Amino acid sequence: MKLEIMNSRLMEIRMPTRQSGFTLAELMVGMTIGLLVLSGVTSAYLASSRAGNASQESSEQVENGQQAIEFISYDLRHAGYFGQTSSLPAPGAALPDPCETADLAALFNAMAFPVQAYNAPAATPLNCLGAADFVPGTDILVVRRASSEPLAPTDVPQLGAIYIQANTGAAELQVGDDTSAIGTTLKADGTAATIFNRDGATAAPIQRLLVHIYFIAPCAMPANGGASCTGALDDEGNPIPTLKRLELSAAGGAAQMTIVPLVAGVENMQFDFGLDNLPSTVDTITGLIGDGTPDCEDADPGSRANVGVTAGCPVANPGAVVEWTNVVHAETHILARGYRPSANYADGKTYNLGLGLSALTPGGAFKRHAYSSTVRITNVSARREIPI
Repeated sequence: MKLEIMNSRLMEIRMPTRQSGFTLAELMVGMTIGLLVLSGVTSAYLASSRAGNASQESSEQVENGQQAIEFISYDLRHAGYFGQTSSLPAPGAALPDPCETADLAALFNAMAFPVQAYNAPAATPLNCLGAADFVPGTDILVVRRASSEPLAPTDVPQLGAIYIQANTGAAELQVGDDTSAIGTTLKADGTAATIFNRDGATAAPIQRLLVHIYFIAPCAMPANGGASCTGALDDEGNPIPTLKRLELSAAGGAAQMTIVPLVAGVENMQFDFGLDNLPSTVDTITGLIGDGTPDCEDADPGSRANVGVTAGCPVANPGAVVEWTNVVHAETHILARGYRPSANYADGKTYNLGLGLSALTPGGAFKRHAYSSTVRITNVSARREIPI
């Protein structure tokens, strides 16, 4: 009897039980719900990603515009600083060539024009700036000054670089000689100094002569890895307009102009200049006309066409070239854009870039922002201030 009961229990234990699971309908409903949830998560991720990209592009725009303004403003504030010298050379009858590197006399005389510019040329006007590296219709700015850091007596000048040595009464340019330190009585070229400090024994400070030419190039990084833009393949197939400058430098023992990229995403650049030409008679104390404050603004002081000018400027800019020596402040106008076009966006805005370009409508799918800054050219305007 006991054996029969045990066998019965074993049979009950070993008998297969009925399996439970999802029906096909339940499985289909579950998959549908899962797909809906996944779709929602994906949509939220893509929206968040787009918002993040848009925020990043906006931040890049703001940063690029501010950096461009700061680079140019810093240089303009120091334009016309040439060490201890208190006067500039007399201006010539024509604007100097900003690309000059070898003629010391020409470089010295060019110091009469701490600032000069080219107003929206249709083609590059400079032999050191090729057509492939210039965006037509954008301004070109030239700034001349000395470095704020003089060479120490133990410094060795760079071979071929251009230096200025000046005291309050005289100044001269020298070509760097890298064979020895300048010492206390040597020029940058290694010869005996002729310009001294007030003690008559210590050589006057020697500083690097700087010539900076700002321009807008159609690319940031050329496809061939060189310095000049090449076309559609630049910047990995997405050419980005870029603020660059040519710098008076030295290589291979000789002075040269070198292209230096500054800020990518800068699409346009325009300038207005404040002219100080009143009083028009030479002051007996300063030996200059004017009083250090601008009397009018002009987008192109060196042109008789007067494209963009405010009341107070000479009607026909008599002595056109000389007007550049009267520039005492500058307004910089920058138009920055995103690196990439924005999806489902069309730029219908009109941008004001100063007197010469007050209604720019570039259009397209790039987001843009305009920046402006006004800078006093202290080393020019301060020399004209009339003591009271």
